[in-house]
Amino acid sequence: MSMRNTTTSYGSVTKLFHWLIFLLVLAIIPLGYTMGSIQDKVLRSQVVNIHKLIGVSILILMLLRALWALNNIKPALPFQTPNWQRWVERCMHVVLYVGLIIMPLSGLIGSVAAGKPPQLGSIRIEFPVALNKPLAEFMFEYIHEPLALILIALISIHIFAALYHHFIKRDDILRRMMPYWRGR
Repeated sequence: MSMRNTTTSYGSVTKLFHWLIFLLVLAIIPLGYTMGSIQDKVLRSQVVNIHKLIGVSILILMLLRALWALNNIKPALPFQTPNWQRWVERCMHVVLYVGLIIMPLSGLIGSVAAGKPPQLGSIRIEFPVALNKPLAEFMFEYIHEPLALILIALISIHIFAALYHHFIKRDDILRRMMPYWRGR
């Protein structure tokens, strides 16, 4: 399997980014929605920090994935795909990329502005943001939390579209992103 994308299949690097980010997002969403209800303060603080570290990982991987995507060909959609579906597919991918960069970035900025940056052991992951409680509150209340709901909806639509292509249209859209598929 090629590292780079072809006109018919995604390369191994793109697939690795896709599935690794998917697994991290799959882990971070339930953490984000349950961490506030953990009664034990020490455990809650550890879970919150894990949530932050996963978020930083997603941010780094998404930035690398965006750079990789800009320097790689995108496999073509099947020729019979209507123009409106091509437009929706392109918009969905752009919005997912932007959302999956803004989401962890807003969490990181909010955490640092609140004076509670993520920590990896004794290393504090800093960001060039001053201590600023109103900024922290704004980031979480008006960006991070609403964007979580939007991303859950968009990711769900993305998954349903992939399943629709696989089971209804019976084309290679889903297969070409699978780790084991080598394309034609």
